[in-house]
Amino acid sequence: MFLEVDGISRTYGTLKALEQVSFAVEKGELVSIVGPSGAGKTTLLKILAGLESPDRGVLRSSVKLEENPPILVFQDYLLFPSMSIFENVAFGLKCRRIERREQVDRVHAMLDYFQLSDKARQYPNQLSAGQQQRVALARAMVVSPSILLLDEPFANLDRNLKADTAEFIRGFQQEYRITTVSVTHDLQEAFMMSDKIGIMLDGRLRQFDTVKTVYNRPVSHEVAAFLGHINRIPASCFGVLDFVSGDSPPCAGISVRAEGIDLHRASRGGGVVSEVVFAGQFIIYRVELADIRVTVYSFNPEFAVGDRVVLEIKQYIQLEENNHDQPETYGPDGSSPAADLLERNGPGGKRYVL
Repeated sequence: MFLEVDGISRTYGTLKALEQVSFAVEKGELVSIVGPSGAGKTTLLKILAGLESPDRGVLRSSVKLEENPPILVFQDYLLFPSMSIFENVAFGLKCRRIERREQVDRVHAMLDYFQLSDKARQYPNQLSAGQQQRVALARAMVVSPSILLLDEPFANLDRNLKADTAEFIRGFQQEYRITTVSVTHDLQEAFMMSDKIGIMLDGRLRQFDTVKTVYNRPVSHEVAAFLGHINRIPASCFGVLDFVSGDSPPCAGISVRAEGIDLHRASRGGGVVSEVVFAGQFIIYRVELADIRVTVYSFNPEFAVGDRVVLEIKQYIQLEENNHDQPETYGPDGSSPAADLLERNGPGGKRYVL
């Protein structure tokens, strides 16, 4: 295991910013920690960067992070306004007293890869937000950090740039095989670029697993609801539903995502459309079903208020009693990472923040 976060806790006065956070990252993986504002994501990232110390818990790594420390790229990029793009990217190499010829070669290689070669003599205020972010990433990557830490990488980008940026980050991360930890609240972009994802709620890591597992098998209703609208349907309604498998699920109730339901018009359907909302990429339907209201996201514009419909359940999540208290896990199988990793030294180690 390349990096292990073991039982990290951090308190500010009476506020528990982090509570027993544990997870592990393999070398070359891209891990995203997602959660709402105030969930503790940035505090965790600062601890990984060595900018803050945990009250309890340890960080372990199979490499000496003091010799090649993690690099943190802030959401505001923190580029030097009086330096050219070339000088910004070269800054970390200059601090390390890298020979001038090597500095030039490495900076030009980074600028070329990040498609910034024609911007080398320009200044940050002459670049777009997306270009500034690439400069910040190039400045971090040019020093070949042991771990790349990204703080809200999509925060300053408009909607059209976010998906492209997620694909770009994933592309260079895979090409350079740089172990990366990103914190963000942008779910779609995090899913697009990550190997594993962690859901942080109220300072606790509620689930940490592969992207598909977290989305398809969330450990609790709270986690499922954070990932998108969830309908909770009791077993008493199963008789008026259609299931893709053909059989009603053997449980007391199910949780169904709004996009996990198809609507079909039927004169004797068990549901009645009560509201239609155009949401651009899809249409939101509210359907009255027995004594509950179900929300459906659909690409089908054919339905109107008052239409009787059958709800076809394509995919559901079984409800479990007491599932809010599921323990956090280190990995997909719930096992603990290897115990013989080298423990990182205390908070006095040197850190470079770019």
